[in-house]
Formats: sequence, structure tokens, C-alpha cells
Amino acid sequence: MNEQSREELLKSKFKPLTFGTSGVRALVTDMTDMECYINTRGFIKYLLETNEMREGDKVVFGGDLRSSTPRIMSAVHKAIIDENCQSIYCGFVPTPTLSLYAWEKNHPAVMVTGSHIPDDRNGIKFIKSSSEVLKTDEADILKNVEIARKEEYSKSENNSLFDMDGNFKNTISLPAKSEEKIALAQFKERYVSLFPPDILKGKKVLVYEQSAVGRDFLKDVLSSLGADVVGIERSDKFIPIDTEKMPELILNSMVKWANEYKPFAIVSLDGDSDRPILADENGSFLPGDLLGLLVSLYLKPEFVSLPISSNDAAVSLLKDLSIEFVLTKIGSPYCIAAMNKKLSNNPDSRVVSWERNGGYLLGNNWKINEQFIKLLPTRDSILPILIAIVFAIKENTSLSHLINTKLPHRVITSDAIDSHTQGCGDYTSETGKIIVNNFSTKNSKIEQINFKGEDVEIIPSENLTNEIKDESIKIKSKLELYFNTSLGYFPVSSINYIDGIRISFANNDVVHLRPSSNASEFRMYVTTDELDHANKIIKDRLIIIPKIISDIQKGDFI
Repeated sequence: MNEQSREELLKSKFKPLTFGTSGVRALVTDMTDMECYINTRGFIKYLLETNEMREGDKVVFGGDLRSSTPRIMSAVHKAIIDENCQSIYCGFVPTPTLSLYAWEKNHPAVMVTGSHIPDDRNGIKFIKSSSEVLKTDEADILKNVEIARKEEYSKSENNSLFDMDGNFKNTISLPAKSEEKIALAQFKERYVSLFPPDILKGKKVLVYEQSAVGRDFLKDVLSSLGADVVGIERSDKFIPIDTEKMPELILNSMVKWANEYKPFAIVSLDGDSDRPILADENGSFLPGDLLGLLVSLYLKPEFVSLPISSNDAAVSLLKDLSIEFVLTKIGSPYCIAAMNKKLSNNPDSRVVSWERNGGYLLGNNWKINEQFIKLLPTRDSILPILIAIVFAIKENTSLSHLINTKLPHRVITSDAIDSHTQGCGDYTSETGKIIVNNFSTKNSKIEQINFKGEDVEIIPSENLTNEIKDESIKIKSKLELYFNTSLGYFPVSSINYIDGIRISFANNDVVHLRPSSNASEFRMYVTTDELDHANKIIKDRLIIIPKIISDIQKGDFI
């Protein structure tokens, strides 16, 4: 086999990794040793190119508890070394633990995690020496990944580390976990220093351990603050938990555990432990966007950045409290960019962000309970759990009473369709783009269309023309063909295009349609006043989305 034919074969055989909302993710079968090695080298080349680091500098890495993580970490370790950098292994730690450790040391980091997705998938999250990788970094990282790919693909088979299946020819052993204890101790101090050591004394907290990489850390922090911690349901098999669409089995189990253990709260974390799970003493789960709102009522920020998928009741309450906010595309990089923009104009502003998944971000240094806490502009799962419990204790009430009296009563839920959904067998990522494009105006600068009787309002307003007005009315009519009165829908009152299509109806129901950026699925987020009604709309996706796909196939969807 000559060198050129090997390069062509590899190009045709292997699929490059792509960025999702945060990091690159794919099926484990596509995350070969070679592909993970190439992507990590590309990331480091980018850091060298932008003077974020120099040859010989340290790069820290760690991972979650999924079965493929150790193998991928070996590829990451080898890539760091082969870019003439020092590889520092922090072991199996939460993503925010690795981020905080790296930023304190001014080192870049690589976290091997698929977050909440199933065990047959995994991912790599790249972290710069001072912040998360932002969307503005991704194109240049991928450019350097292609440089690393060309270097690797151009090698002869004899000179390559990898066989033709993309596996290491020889085993690459991981180094000693030299910094794991230090990273975890530093992360723990961040939280226990905020409160008196007995703040949780007399409170039983149930920790649903499952396969979260931060399960022992969470128990340790709670115990250190005086809680009576009871760990349950520990698993050696990875359990995927998406905190934006909690599995019904787990929701039902939390109610059962509440009846059995009589706790003050039930808590848990997702796979890489940057997303919190909190249920009250009755086992009632508090969705992440409302948890973030509850935490913010305690902290009293001056500015908030929120993804467009957030509960609109949170937005309404922020308005009522005169707290400045901005709505962004979905994903922590967009939230962080919005916080950074605010801080560039007002460095002293108390800036936060949170997502529907519950991750809470501190954009700058704060004082909480007169104690100093450094910024952590990445998803933090521990702080929101602690603040919510402490908030209830300080109010001398239960979590359920705190939630019922402090938060607005508005329900948000979500689900998705994919190619396995009945009637959606031909769904692909391209189909999702077609759906969005066909419900969008030709002017990509338009963020929102409001319909008030016969009037049409465009945001930004300078984009309104007679052509756009006519086009907007046609889009509204098209949407109402699918979300129609026979299914119980009211007329469309507004359409938002910040990320996907967020449709508001005249009765205040909200349906947000969005193709996933890292999975071949089409997501629906629903916000209503009643849970049963929200669940009904979620089920409607099994009627509406197949109809849309069918019309696309027939050429009727134009």
C-alpha cells in the first residue's frame, strides 16, 4: 500500500468528529484512538497558534465513568505528549473540578465525557487556560485538527501509531493520577468555606449515586457541612441521565425513595457531574431552569444570561425584579459569551447564568454569606444544590414550601423524535435544518415576529418590509396547518428564531422546535401552565413531526 492510497482509504473510512453544544461527541465506534488523538493534537496546535500556551507547558486531563473513557484518555495523553507538552492526569473527576483546577494553574485541559448521553457514545470537551472553548474558537480548532489529520494520514502504515482500524498498535498506559486528590480538595474547599460546618446538621439528604463521577465528592461535601447523608443505588454500569428530560423511571423512584427514607432533599448529578438533580422531601423533581431561578433569588445577581429554551416564567420574574437579562442560543458557550460581553462593559456587575439542565455559572468573583468565592464560568452542579438546601434552612421551611412560595408555577418539559420514531424513519440532521428553514424568513437577521391582530411586528424593527410582513403571515399560516385547532391549538402569537423555532400561542402555550447539534434528533420543548397539558403537547410531536416529514418527502413542504 503506497502512502497516497493509505491516506485516501483513511479519509473514506473514518468520519471526522464535530462540535455539538459543548465539545465534540460521537458514537464510541467513531471515536477511534486515532480520531481522538488527532482532535486533541489539533486543539493543542490551536492553543500554540494563538499563544494560549507554549511547547513544554502542562495540559491537564481527566474523564467520567463510562466504559470507553479510559481508552479515549489514553489517546488524549499520547497526543499531549506528542505535541511536546507535559501531560498531567487528574483521574476520574467532575468536569467543573477539572476546569477549576486547570484555571487556577493557568493550564488548558481536556475532559473525556459524553455528559448525559448513552454509554455507546462519548465525547471530548476542550478547555482553554482561562475559559471554556467558545463557539468563536471552534472553526480555528477544526482547522488545526485537519492539519493534525493530514500529518497522521500522510504517514506510512509502518510509521503510524495506529492500525488501519484506527486502534493503537501498542497499548498506551495512563500515567499516575498525580493531581486527582489535589483537584478534588481544591474543589471541595470552594463550597465548604462558604457556610458554617454544621449548616446542614440534622438534615437527611439522600444521594442517588448511580454512575455519576462526582457521587463520592457530593456525599463528602454534604457530610462536611453536617448533613446526614444516605447514598443509594450506586451503579458500576453507566446510567445516562439527561436532566432536561428526566427518565420517568427515576422521577417515580424519587417519590418512592422520599416515602421510604423521609429525607429533607434528594440530590444527584449527571454523568460528568456538571448538572444537578434536586428533588424536595416529597420526591418532586425541580427542573434546572427553576432551580437556577431559585438560586438567583438567594444570590441576587445584577445580570443573567439564559438560553432561549428556558422557562418563560423565569424570564417574567427577572423582569419583575428588574434584573437585566439576555436570551442566547442553547449551550453554555453562548451563555458565557453573553456574560463576558456584559463584564467587558461593567466589570463589577454581579453576573450569572444557568441552563435548563441546571448547570449554574458564576461569571465573576462573588461574596456569598460574606465569604469570597471565585468565578467559575462553566456548569457548576454543587453550588445550586447547596444554595437551594441552605435557602430552605434559612427560611426555616421545607424545600417544597420554599419552591411553592418563591417560584412561579409554570411547567416546562421536552422530548424528541429521531429515525427510530414511528413515521420518522427517514429523519436525518439535514431534515431538521429543512424544517427550520421552511418556517423561517429569508432575512436571517430577524430574531422574532409578533402577531397582533392584522399587524406584524419584527424584532429588530428595522427589518420590517411589506415583503417580510407577507412572508411572516404565510409562515404563521403554515405553522397553524400543523399546530391546528383540531389538535386544540390556539393561533400563533409570536415566533422566535434565536435558536430553532420557538412558537408562542394566543393562550400562552409555548412550543420550541430545534434540531440537535450533536445527535440526529429533533427536539421539542413545551412550556404551559399545567403538566398534563404539557405532556399532551409532547405526545402531539408524534403526530405533527411525522406529518411535516411526510410533506417534505412528497414535496408539499415548501
